[in-house]
Amino acid sequence: MIKQDENKQRLFTMLANMNKGLSSDKRLEILYLLMQAPKTVEMIAQEINASTANTSRHLQVLRQSHFVKTTKRGNHIIYSLADNDIATLINLLIHIGENNLAEFRSLQEQANNDHNVEMISLVQAKKHAGNYLILDVRPQDEYSFGHVDGAMNIPYNILNKNLSKLPKDRPIIVYCRGKMCGITNQATQFLNQNGFNAVSLNNTWQEWKE
Repeated sequence: MIKQDENKQRLFTMLANMNKGLSSDKRLEILYLLMQAPKTVEMIAQEINASTANTSRHLQVLRQSHFVKTTKRGNHIIYSLADNDIATLINLLIHIGENNLAEFRSLQEQANNDHNVEMISLVQAKKHAGNYLILDVRPQDEYSFGHVDGAMNIPYNILNKNLSKLPKDRPIIVYCRGKMCGITNQATQFLNQNGFNAVSLNNTWQEWKE
């Protein structure tokens, strides 16, 4: 009986040690980012607005917690999620936040009520997809890793230079990295301010396919 109790305690200790990987907002942001595509430490650092050194330290903790893995591509170390269950865990945390944290919901609703931004649900987007141009505003590496079938890719940081590629006589569905990404609404607002008819879809390409 003592042996069983000791084993049980060791198992909970292991889980607690793994949980250290989730005890930082930056590490959660990194995991959410890696749900989109594998990336180098430099790419991650730029996306989360942190130094390469600090980002490397966060990635070290995530590796020790078994949340990320690495592969080598030429001279670069590529980081990716350890397995698909990590993405499921992050989505579950977001779902819990939406269901149980009033401030969490309030911040999301505030973002979705931005001026000149109309939302579209995933159900409606898929139902009427043929009538819309679907615009993916993520970086090109994430688009290449996976995207909604038929979507056009214009990363948000160069959207203003590529407006001529978009039709003004056809409505546009804009999507990015999902509910935790504010770029979708920003891009939608920018397009509408420039004479386009755009709506914001705060879902990921994975959710679209599922």
